[in-house]
Amino acid sequence: MFGRLVLCVMMLLWMIAIQADPAATVLGRYVFTDEKAVLTLHEVPVGTAYTVETITRCGRGPSATGRVTADRLEILPLTEGIHIITLALPRTVMVRFLAMSPPQAVDRHILLRNLPHCGRKLLAGQAITAVAMGDSITNTGDYKGILTRLLARGTGNTHVTILDRSYPGRSVDAAVRFFPTDVLAVKPDIGLLMYGMNDLRGGCPIDGYVDQYRWIAQHLAADCHADTIFMTPTPDCSVSEHFTVYDANLIQTLRFGDALTPIAQELHVPVADTFAMMWGQGGASLDAAGKAMWPQYPTGYSEQFSTMWETQGQGDGVHPNVLGHLSIARAVFNALAGIVSPRPLACLAGTEWTAEGLVSHVQVRNVSGVRRVGVLHCYPLPDGPIATDFAGPYNLAPGQSVIFDIHWTQVHTPADLLTYPANLYTAPGRPAFAMLDSAGDGGVLYAVDAPLVVHAGYVRERQVVDGNRVRVTLRRDRKVTVTPVVIPANSEMGRLPLVTPVIGQQGKHGWAVAEVAYTRFGAARTGEAVVDGALTEWEHHIWSVIGEPVQARWTEGIIDHRATPRECYLRWSTKAGAHGLYLALQATGQIRLDSFIAFFDTRPPQLLGTPGRYYWVTGSLAADGVVKLDAGETSPPGGGLRGAWQPTADGLTLEAYLPYSTLELTTWPKSGDLGVSLWWRHAGQNGAPTTNLHWAEDGHPWNTRWYGVVRRSNDETAPLPYRVRIK
Repeated sequence: MFGRLVLCVMMLLWMIAIQADPAATVLGRYVFTDEKAVLTLHEVPVGTAYTVETITRCGRGPSATGRVTADRLEILPLTEGIHIITLALPRTVMVRFLAMSPPQAVDRHILLRNLPHCGRKLLAGQAITAVAMGDSITNTGDYKGILTRLLARGTGNTHVTILDRSYPGRSVDAAVRFFPTDVLAVKPDIGLLMYGMNDLRGGCPIDGYVDQYRWIAQHLAADCHADTIFMTPTPDCSVSEHFTVYDANLIQTLRFGDALTPIAQELHVPVADTFAMMWGQGGASLDAAGKAMWPQYPTGYSEQFSTMWETQGQGDGVHPNVLGHLSIARAVFNALAGIVSPRPLACLAGTEWTAEGLVSHVQVRNVSGVRRVGVLHCYPLPDGPIATDFAGPYNLAPGQSVIFDIHWTQVHTPADLLTYPANLYTAPGRPAFAMLDSAGDGGVLYAVDAPLVVHAGYVRERQVVDGNRVRVTLRRDRKVTVTPVVIPANSEMGRLPLVTPVIGQQGKHGWAVAEVAYTRFGAARTGEAVVDGALTEWEHHIWSVIGEPVQARWTEGIIDHRATPRECYLRWSTKAGAHGLYLALQATGQIRLDSFIAFFDTRPPQLLGTPGRYYWVTGSLAADGVVKLDAGETSPPGGGLRGAWQPTADGLTLEAYLPYSTLELTTWPKSGDLGVSLWWRHAGQNGAPTTNLHWAEDGHPWNTRWYGVVRRSNDETAPLPYRVRIK
């Protein structure tokens, strides 16, 4: 404990020491290595000694010494990196700046190909506006300012402005939600798009992540006549050989970034590989690779000119410092300039079913043009152990390959693909693993896709189904088969597994595996209510259920910490009022400490589950019988939210009122249908963790993709359809 305290005090004193001091200020914190950095000195005696030390991407760089000769100190950078000027005064005075190697001039034809909308304008020196959309990685650093300097040197255009539209904690779906205000209001020439950290940690599926990127690029082109640059998410340097959650996140980050390449090729959008640029030479192990990135990460995200290299790995290993943001900016510049650093190995893999279960056959070929000697380390994705029959070392001449198998030790039967972790990391039909190629002191990290060799699968789609027969489509090679699946009678919601044997080319056997997820529509009667929690106006309403075991879900699948469903079980219904909607709940169990979030998508039913703007309201139960309600960030300012609850013998009843203005509406949607996703968070009893109950969702509802539907209907006897997805 004492050692920790000493370390914290030392770090605090060190951070205070590197703050800007009134005795010396630097004019411009970014300079090129062929320019001089200028420091203005205040009451610093002539003859005062100073030292110049540098921190590069590789750690300590060259150093120099000198003496002050005037009230202005000009220093020619020693190398690319952070320069630390220390003045030998009675108190320590330290000033830092970043020196950057000048970029090469951009090839005109390549730039025009990568920026078809605004390339000519950029090359002509006209004013260019770019919008940087991102999360806290973008928000806490200044790759934007560095990039404008690189572009000015590489294109000659000094009139590039990059507007910051990044927000801590944001995922890519928020960029879609705020597109009208963040982007359309500006009408930029370029959109810079870098998300992934919050998306992957929130359990967003990769196809959902890619869909949002596609939406933004298409709308930038159509609505703004603007170009887009995709930027891969940056690595987390807190990695180790013990394969903790940090390593799993690192590998998922790489996989999310790799998933952008196919969609970028389809849309003719350049991809800035910020992950690879920050990874750099890497290391011979994950431990070594993480330590090699310490110079690019700060002691704290607000200390951009500090480095974890100076504190032996203590600091913020997620949000890059100024050196890291130089890597990010250079990755964008290289993408525009067509500068590519090819990987030395090509990985080709395919997966098939064997008597042991799922096995991936992997071929790794040397495409570097020179003999390569190294070691291959294969890693699983989160909670998904794998085994390999390959010892690791290799010695390959150009064009030579090594072949080995990966055994998915948790996938023995096709039904295993529907459970965690295979439901996230081997479905739909694309198992993937990570491979570190270490050669010498460096190492390149790969995310290897290993699709099933028998090309068969159910079409992933959304449907609205009247009655109880769902038509599912199975595609195998060029053959399409449509078959019915029957929803059990009187079932409100559930999951039905689809596991079908298939035979591919050359008689290879495989399986098509999917799941039918269904939720019956809710119903909203026309009318008003007094919001007192008593539910006296709610007779003859249709009620929906939230609390069945199949609804206790998180990103891993069904996770239910309740002793029994009656510990927290709810029925809920809605009213369509003249000026707002009402929500009523009947709940059993110990739920006084619970909270909830109701999400709403007001678009036509056929658009539910696709990228778009949505709204939400959070709720919790106050001790005085009031339901505290707060509108989400997409709702316009304004009040009117109110709620109340009353205790009952075995639980409570609750009413809430949401003005239509909360959803940017003036009345119930004209289609008659409203997309709704209700998330109830049940506080665990007797020390148990929280149980997340979802009416229609699979798990974490940020980046919501699977809304249920509430239909305005006054006929309580009319059968309601199902909202169905094949997933």
